[in-house]
Amino acid sequence: MTAGHVAGVRPLARPELAPVVDELVRRFGEGQSPVVVTVRGLPIEARRGLADLFGLDRLPPAHARVRVTRLVEALGLGSVAGLRAEVEGLRGPLPDRRAERLAERAARDDLWGWLAAEAAALGSALGGAPGWPTAWVDRVRSQGARGGTAAHRRRLERALRVLRALPADGVPLAAFANDLVGDPHALDRGRRLAALVLDAVALAGGGSPATDAESGRHLWETAGVVPDPLSSTVLALGLAVDAPPPLGPWLAAATAAGEPVVLTLAQLRRWPVAPLASGRTAYVVENPSLVAEAARRGWSGPPLVCSSGRPTVAVVTLVRQLAAAGGRVRQHADFDAAGLAITAWLADRAGTTPWRMTSADYLAATAGPTSSRSIDEALPATPWDPSLRTAMLDTGRPAYEEELRADLLAAMV
Repeated sequence: MTAGHVAGVRPLARPELAPVVDELVRRFGEGQSPVVVTVRGLPIEARRGLADLFGLDRLPPAHARVRVTRLVEALGLGSVAGLRAEVEGLRGPLPDRRAERLAERAARDDLWGWLAAEAAALGSALGGAPGWPTAWVDRVRSQGARGGTAAHRRRLERALRVLRALPADGVPLAAFANDLVGDPHALDRGRRLAALVLDAVALAGGGSPATDAESGRHLWETAGVVPDPLSSTVLALGLAVDAPPPLGPWLAAATAAGEPVVLTLAQLRRWPVAPLASGRTAYVVENPSLVAEAARRGWSGPPLVCSSGRPTVAVVTLVRQLAAAGGRVRQHADFDAAGLAITAWLADRAGTTPWRMTSADYLAATAGPTSSRSIDEALPATPWDPSLRTAMLDTGRPAYEEELRADLLAAMV
């Protein structure tokens, strides 16, 4: 009989040899066919068990290296495959963790390939900077497949469903979430789904990711979703137009005093501003500094609306109210990537007319002394004047409204 065998007893089933079995489980589970197994920190009982198994006249060390062929021989099993079967008889079927890792890697590769294709299909739906889908996929991939590939794919499918529905048209956030994913709180701050969507919105708009509640609300606004009707606001000056009380008298007083006002979306929805008469004009600018300059001069010209960067739902609502009866709403922005995107977005969503935003206007604005500033972002298309984008790429310099404020305000008649 082989050393260490007792009739009717499986030698590896002896409790003192459990550390050896543990190491065999680990090595076989890694998909290996080990030649040597190393067991460390063996207690005295395990050392005695190994000595008995191998018929040794002294105890092996606490850190012992055991040749697998010797173990197979001592157990009378005939082969390493027989040793594996013996271990499985004691511990149950052994996982093939190497195969599992390879399968998981293949599943992740398939997940990222699928996501890249789906994101690319979004195209310019968000009116975003070229290449944003790739940047978004890279960002999502860097964060890993949380909860496993299957769960993460379901999460990403929901995110894509939301992104395909953007930009929205002033829909409340809770209703938007409920209609798309069946949970009115699915897009609340702190939810993983909301973070995925807002990262995409930020990249599409060329902005920064949401870092707090305020920046998150702003990103939802730029995508046409209203987190709440009080946080969505618009800056305006000279709104000497009819509106129901109490908004109307307040606007009239502010206009008479040359004082800019900040209106909430809730106010505009409750007390809509009366539209401009046909033939009258209002102007939309990108930068609040132009409104401040106009107010400083004692503005008595046409209504001024400020988009304050990417327009909020309140901005779009006010512009639509002003233009509802055929009045003109002209719009200007910075000559840079963000300004071009804002101009195209407002023209498409609110029916504004780009004003002083042609290639000739741009070339005149950059005709002065050479500036050290440069355009370091990809420029979106300029469908109202395709030659503008070409001129900006050739010149490579931005031009900002603040530099042009005197000429712009003088031309607003």
